[in-house]
Amino acid sequence: MNIYLVIILAILVGNYALNLIVERLNIRHLKTDLPKEFEGYYDAAEYKTSQNYLKENTSFGIVTTSIFLAITLTFILAGGFNIVDQWARNFQLGPILTGLIFAAVLLLTYQILHLPFSVYDTFVIEEKYDFNRTSVKTFILDRLKGWLLIALIGGAAFSGILWFFGEAGNLAWLYCWIAVTLFQILLAFIAPVVIMPLFNKFIPLEEGELRKAIEGYAQSQGFKMKGFFKMDGSQRSTKSNAFFTGFGRFRRIVLFDTLITWPSYCRRCVGGGRA
Repeated sequence: MNIYLVIILAILVGNYALNLIVERLNIRHLKTDLPKEFEGYYDAAEYKTSQNYLKENTSFGIVTTSIFLAITLTFILAGGFNIVDQWARNFQLGPILTGLIFAAVLLLTYQILHLPFSVYDTFVIEEKYDFNRTSVKTFILDRLKGWLLIALIGGAAFSGILWFFGEAGNLAWLYCWIAVTLFQILLAFIAPVVIMPLFNKFIPLEEGELRKAIEGYAQSQGFKMKGFFKMDGSQRSTKSNAFFTGFGRFRRIVLFDTLITWPSYCRRCVGGGRA
């Protein structure tokens, strides 16, 4: 057996085993009884629900990862990459288009295989714990938009990589690394104003005590930014979150609308939940 194949398989299995041990330890040490330190701050019944939610999500993640590891190992050992490569070469479209076809087949296959797991996570687990607000239409549109972005942005980036490897000789890896790094920095600038609005609405945060408090704290820390925005997170979930994105003075702070109107959305404190 090829030594490189052995190394790849060892990395895949080793990474899976390590994550499995960590996740199993997390589940084993989950306790549904409210810690004494939280008494008076958390409702005992709601805390129990939050731990059950975390346990169910973790267990589902283990099942998903296990299935995809089995699929990946089977695909590799059966020569799947070579089969797809030979099929793509049959079109005789040159190295770049051949590479794009090869990548497209692999990515599309992965997305299709992962789709049932995403459906179950969104419409079964999240629905069970009253977090889901995603409609079937929104779910489908999100997937289609995501696939289109992968095709356009990922296709452009991968085409550049293939071109460098075909033209730059022994230094191709260096040029590719520089190009990919610059491309990622560019994405950090354009994502908040071009990509993210394709999935959510962003409106400036209204004037008021909350905005003044955030502005005051940001100024006290010398944290320069472009603005404060509110995002319609309630379109997909009742969970609350906030984040900032961008570089330098182009950074922006974004609050989920569920965070601003927290009492009306979050009827329980999900201490172990995912934001």
